[in-house]
Amino acid sequence: MRILTTLAIATLAASIPALPAAAQNRDYYEHDGKRYESRRQCLAAKKRSEKRATVVGAATAGIGAALLGGNLGESALIAGGGAVVGNVIAGKTKKC
Repeated sequence: MRILTTLAIATLAASIPALPAAAQNRDYYEHDGKRYESRRQCLAAKKRSEKRATVVGAATAGIGAALLGGNLGESALIAGGGAVVGNVIAGKTKKC
């Protein structure tokens, strides 16, 4: 009975195809909840998000300053500060 069980298990194991080595040892890089297959893709996504955060920070701070009654120079100065803050916050996110 043991021999039949062993042969059944061996036959079953031999019939299942093995995964390629690349699929078994695949590394994933994650940034902002998304997975990337290469570090280059992950770093590119991180750089794009930093650029977006810089623009959003500048726009938000500049519009806020203008709505609160700041003149052109003050609004531009505050928008520059908002851009720096947005870039720093985006830079502190989880690295690839």
